[in-house]
Amino acid sequence: MSEQLFANQDQRVQRLLQIAVDLASTLNINELLQQILSAAVEFSHAEEASILLYDAQRRELFIRAATNDETEETLREIAVPTESIAGWVALNRQPIIVDDVHQDPRWFSQVGETLQFPTRSLLAIPMIAKEQLIGVLELLNKKEGRFNEEDLEILTVLSAQAAVVIQTAQLFAQSDQISTLVHELRTPLASINTIAYLLQHPGLSNSKRLELTQMIQTETDRLNKMTTAFLDLARMETGRAAFNWSSFSLAELAQECLNLCQPRAAQLSIALSLDSPPGLPAVLADRDKIKQVLLNLLNNAVQYNHPGGQVTLHLRHQDAAFELRVQDTGPGIPPEDLPKLFTKFYRAPKNEKASPGTGLGLTICKQIVESHGGKIGAESQPDVGTTFWIYLPQTPKSARVPRQLRK
Repeated sequence: MSEQLFANQDQRVQRLLQIAVDLASTLNINELLQQILSAAVEFSHAEEASILLYDAQRRELFIRAATNDETEETLREIAVPTESIAGWVALNRQPIIVDDVHQDPRWFSQVGETLQFPTRSLLAIPMIAKEQLIGVLELLNKKEGRFNEEDLEILTVLSAQAAVVIQTAQLFAQSDQISTLVHELRTPLASINTIAYLLQHPGLSNSKRLELTQMIQTETDRLNKMTTAFLDLARMETGRAAFNWSSFSLAELAQECLNLCQPRAAQLSIALSLDSPPGLPAVLADRDKIKQVLLNLLNNAVQYNHPGGQVTLHLRHQDAAFELRVQDTGPGIPPEDLPKLFTKFYRAPKNEKASPGTGLGLTICKQIVESHGGKIGAESQPDVGTTFWIYLPQTPKSARVPRQLRK
């Protein structure tokens, strides 16, 4: 073996040690995955790389990150079948080199078709930590020559490091979410505990006893809504939420949501209206989830409005996309609160006492809209009102959408 090769090996070992230190310095899962991909491409001289994470509950692999920023959003969370090359690597927990993917019946071509990226060769390595399958690291198209045993050896070491840090980051994220939820549960639980103590007082009147019992029911409902919302959000954030794609009229859905909000609006003397031009095309989306977003925004607009106020749902279509705007005439949102609106459990201080809620509704709305390839935001002027806006593609480019539904 030549001195030059020994020198290269020594450099690779030093680089691996440096990467191990870098990976251990962050618990942000997105940053970790990009660092791993960058190192994998550096070592293998591949054109592209991707990381597929394993969902133990659904027992499937899904693409979580890719080297190409322009294609990562399209690739993210596409499910990869167990019959594929990556599926074989995951099931058998063995690495594999495929010199010509088109000669291998296990080749999963949907990714290449979606991105119009011609894949020639592939190297895939399982990522395993403490005997637990974390995912699969894939390298596509070596720039010069073929993937070889030297590539396999160095990337096997990198994959082992990657598996450990990814598992640590996932566990940290889960514990952080759980601790946040437990913290938020303490307030309604403390209220229930206090009410239960008061109910034991022998001199309590029947009317007061009934009032306290109703307070327990209110707090219990709040707990139920909070835990349900938290589970919904967890499914959205981890890519486990099921989407039922269909083509439907967004204008009809908007009117349906307004009708559902009408009784509450009438109690507060708030007028609801729909501003929508005729002849709008259909949208391809998950109808129930878009309905959930609209109802949340409309209910908030009614709830935080002035008596006798106005709520208008504006709907427009331009450049193969829809713009929805929920506009109210309420007290508005202070400028310092606007950037925090979509943060988990955040509720504006003046609204928290006036109308207790879960503090998760807008966060879930953001997840739903972004899962459709859209964007959501808010603008407000104190004492004038607030407008929440949504940009929604007519046909999302998300790989979650079944190919037969795409136009």
